Amino acid sequence: MKDSFLAETIFRYSLFIVIVIFPWGCHYSEKEKFPSGELYGKIIYDTYIINRDSTDTWGDECLSKFKRAALIDKIFDDVFAGKITPYDYFTGEKIAIKQIKRMESEGEFSRKNISKIQFEERWIWDNDKIALQKQVISMTIAYEVYDNAGRSRGQKPIFKLVFSK
Repeated sequence: MKDSFLAETIFRYSLFIVIVIFPWGCHYSEKEKFPSGELYGKIIYDTYIINRDSTDTWGDECLSKFKRAALIDKIFDDVFAGKITPYDYFTGEKIAIKQIKRMESEGEFSRKNISKIQFEERWIWDNDKIALQKQVISMTIAYEVYDNAGRSRGQKPIFKLVFSK
């Protein structure tokens, strides 16, 4: 009788922990993730990493200190080394590294034509530093697509990299 009472008590406490305390302990608010800051939400925006207009000297100036080729090579090096997983922009499915290598070797895209990065970010105002912090959630790289006359038709995503949810 004593053993069954003890077993039932342990079971009830365990059930309480699993049902009530465990989910509460694993749940955290955005405020807890950014204790010294105020989260202003997510934003998605495109950034051109090449100057698409040869007459735009301001565009040249804005990109003059940006090491575009080095960044693109670093992204591909880390993807090919398996350090980060590439995803299909449209389906969200993982893309095999050999598929990306094949796309590049067959000329579907050239790293020289990678012209845009789309960022998904969280923007947080840091109250201690009085500064805006941006946390990159994901980035999608895209290359320029041209028609038969050599005019740009826009960009096509190669893959999306997800850093945090």
